[in-house]
Amino acid sequence: MGYRKTTRKIEVSLKGHKVYGQDTEHPVAYARGKNLEEYLRLQGFTETEEGDERTGIVRQLEEFADSLISWNLENEDGTPVPCTRAGLFSIDNDLALAMATEWLERLGGKVDEASPLDGTSLSGEPSPVASIPMEALSDPQPSTSVPA
Repeated sequence: MGYRKTTRKIEVSLKGHKVYGQDTEHPVAYARGKNLEEYLRLQGFTETEEGDERTGIVRQLEEFADSLISWNLENEDGTPVPCTRAGLFSIDNDLALAMATEWLERLGGKVDEASPLDGTSLSGEPSPVASIPMEALSDPQPSTSVPA
């Protein structure tokens, strides 16, 4: 039995974002990941499909909208904003762009800087710093070779 490939589920959180702060309530969405071909096309590294006239940012926003699974966004009256393409395009542009940008960065491998490894990671070797001698080297010996 081999490795069973699954589509990655990406958390898009704006906690700590300069506009949305550290509050307990902040925008959070979940969206599907992309395969390598889709990711490269989305980033503009490959040619777009023939007839696709959309600009890069519009294509990225639409791809984000189509990848959405769920989010916690509500209108001012407390009603949920539909987690759809129309819902994304109905919210403030700064919020939509911030969420789409975070999603794109997560697609590219960004991880939370606020959650460092807890020290239980088994990856990597111990640092050689403690084993490198730090004494001064002796003075170099004069050369005994005869110049040509």
